[in-house]
Amino acid sequence: MIEKVSGVSYYDYVRKHIFEPAGMRSTDSLPETDKVSLRSVGYMRKGKSQVPNTDTLPWRGTFAGGGYSTVGDLFRFAQALSSGKLLKPELFADMTSNQAGKVGYGFGMSISEGPEGKSFGHGGGAPGMNGELRVFPRTGTVAVVLANLDPPEASDLVDFFEARMPLD
Repeated sequence: MIEKVSGVSYYDYVRKHIFEPAGMRSTDSLPETDKVSLRSVGYMRKGKSQVPNTDTLPWRGTFAGGGYSTVGDLFRFAQALSSGKLLKPELFADMTSNQAGKVGYGFGMSISEGPEGKSFGHGGGAPGMNGELRVFPRTGTVAVVLANLDPPEASDLVDFFEARMPLD
């Protein structure tokens, strides 16, 4: 749909309208055959050992995942999103509010309410990779964890942090 409406490739659109305005210089979805400086290798469990996940990777990341980023870039994304740099405030409010009768899920964001207030974010993973971004607007805290190990390594670490973070 993005390509039909914009007239440019999905990858070019996301680069121009999300990555660049947010200052995300180390995030993309280039094919695995392209050399990307410092791109990490994921390791997945196989029996009692860890093996590289390179044979399981898609040729190129898509809108459903498979791209790459850094903790710093995901932090910049959270800041740009929360500040109105990427979305109008009313769209951001919709994105971070329960939608279509689904408690805990907005438009592309998980939403929760805890002692620290409302939080929103998104996570994902596949064999040998796991990432989690969670924003706590009341305290201004942003938690970003990336792991080159099987899920739920990053998600568990953010949950651990959230359970222990100060309430003020």
